[in-house]
Amino acid sequence: NSYVHRYLTYQPDAPSQPVLALLDRRIGDCTEFADLFTTLARSLKIPARTVFGLAYDNSGAPAFAFHAWNEVSVDGVWQSVDPTWNQLRVDATHIPLPSNQSAALALLTGALDLRFSVREVDYFAIGAD
Repeated sequence: NSYVHRYLTYQPDAPSQPVLALLDRRIGDCTEFADLFTTLARSLKIPARTVFGLAYDNSGAPAFAFHAWNEVSVDGVWQSVDPTWNQLRVDATHIPLPSNQSAALALLTGALDLRFSVREVDYFAIGAD
């Protein structure tokens, strides 16, 4: 996760490029970060996938925006990580869209109702031993 975060330079409107091109032209948006992470993890025989959804971004005007991040299987449990933002533990600011394209399109166009509910809350202290 940290390697991809350091290796690539984030450029929001970077043209889409295949993973092999990233090795030379080390710029991309969140999709390139996520695709490179997936490729590197799989090359090490670690199950990984790219996830598309909405993420809360407060770097400019606070809003949810389209974003890509990853899930990696650790001991058979899928864990979310975000190499673009260098997050080893993705929180509730990341909302995955359904992998079914028609369901995702229905959500995005407003054809389906979208509601949020808090199912679980975990607290952890940063910097605690």
